Amino acid sequence: RRGSCGLAGFGCGARASESIGEFAQRLQHMIARCHAERTQAARFRIFDDHTVEHKQGTPMWLTECRCSNFKRLRAAAGYTESQYFDSMCAKPFSGGKVEVSGKSGSLFLRSHDNGLVLKTIEEHEFEVLKDILPHMVLYLEQHPDSLLCRFLGAYALTIGDTTLRFVVMTNVLPRKAETVYDLKGTTEDRWVDPVPGGVLKDVNFQPFTMCFSREHRDKLVQVICDDAEFLDSVGTMDYSLLVGISHIARDAGVPQNASGHHRGWLSSAGEMEVETDYQLGIIDYLQRWTPKKVAAHWLKKATIGCFHEIDTEPPAIYRQRFCKYFIQRLQPLRR
Repeated sequence: RRGSCGLAGFGCGARASESIGEFAQRLQHMIARCHAERTQAARFRIFDDHTVEHKQGTPMWLTECRCSNFKRLRAAAGYTESQYFDSMCAKPFSGGKVEVSGKSGSLFLRSHDNGLVLKTIEEHEFEVLKDILPHMVLYLEQHPDSLLCRFLGAYALTIGDTTLRFVVMTNVLPRKAETVYDLKGTTEDRWVDPVPGGVLKDVNFQPFTMCFSREHRDKLVQVICDDAEFLDSVGTMDYSLLVGISHIARDAGVPQNASGHHRGWLSSAGEMEVETDYQLGIIDYLQRWTPKKVAAHWLKKATIGCFHEIDTEPPAIYRQRFCKYFIQRLQPLRR
């Protein structure tokens, strides 16, 4: 049967934790086999995929997709092949846990060192990733400071009649943040009631401004706009900037130039700036401007669009609004 989280034969409640752990171990074993077998191959092609079969218990077939392109992406992200596969396969995934995420109901597994996240995605997102992959390789090789969440691998796992599609990403929030925001620059459905461990959105963030030194602020704005321009060029939209916020006093040991971390200040109306450690990354950028999105756009435009900034906009308009929002929300320190 298909579990509520999308895993064939597995549920997602506490009673399924042991089965999920077994599933995760099989998956790690198959990923390691893919790596071992393809490294012995005589030659690679541009679109080289490699498939292995797991015959014990429930039969499974795992395909590692676009191996050469992802090898280049891993190198661009600073991962050697041994570092990547050690992180993925040397020890069990963190607790063997599966998390349900947001509206998508995606599943998440985390590497033992919390540096990588393995996530299920929809088939249309998987196809978009494969389509933009050659462009992404070139862009990220030339833009090492990009805030785009790095995809380091893509796998298709077939169990019976069900195919699950996984991507492996760098963890945008490798350390626990005190507060997390998901920011798009829109107001449609962008308020959530604050709860411990929850992710807040744009309307929650309205009182605040992120402050940096002028040079750092200008560089961050340029990076965000460059990334948005790239996403526009490959026809994607509906992405957001994930922002993890922690006070410096709590995280004083974080190096000034740690990857993904930016030292700055958080300002709110009528209050002094508070020195802050930011973890930043652009996520969820595999949505294309499809006929379904076009229909949603016109439906929303004639209704809630009268009093909200709707999130469903064509890539060019989405990019312009995204950049404008962060030009306003990132400001030079007033001191």
